[in-house]
Amino acid sequence: MNLERRVNLLIYLNPGWRDEYGGQLELWNEAMTSRVKSVVPELNRCVIFDTTSKSYHGNPNPVNHPQGQSRKSIALYYYTASWDGSKRDHTTQFKVRPGSPDEPDRGVRREELIEEVIPPVVLRAVRKLKKAVRRKRIGTS
Repeated sequence: MNLERRVNLLIYLNPGWRDEYGGQLELWNEAMTSRVKSVVPELNRCVIFDTTSKSYHGNPNPVNHPQGQSRKSIALYYYTASWDGSKRDHTTQFKVRPGSPDEPDRGVRREELIEEVIPPVVLRAVRKLKKAVRRKRIGTS
């Protein structure tokens, strides 16, 4: 369908959430040299931002709610039919924050490389075979 995600809209659903509970959304500059904004996920807070392959954002701070509550949100995305094939298709891209212990997920990158190299018909057959093997294992366990 040549769809390209363009805008993210997040609505937070956390009554009484405080900064020290963690779970903040962080927005970083394109060079990943500085955090531009940190957003506490408070009830009814709405964040809307442009989505590009270089709009670095995430939730790097672990949730540490004193009563063990999770961070809740609704995520909505706006897509346009503007994908022209000149760009490299990819999942959400991870980039290490400077001075942090973050590590890239090599499994995601490996999957992306496999999808670039192996023809789709072969990939579908391999995935179908893996599913059948898993179902068979579950059925015999």
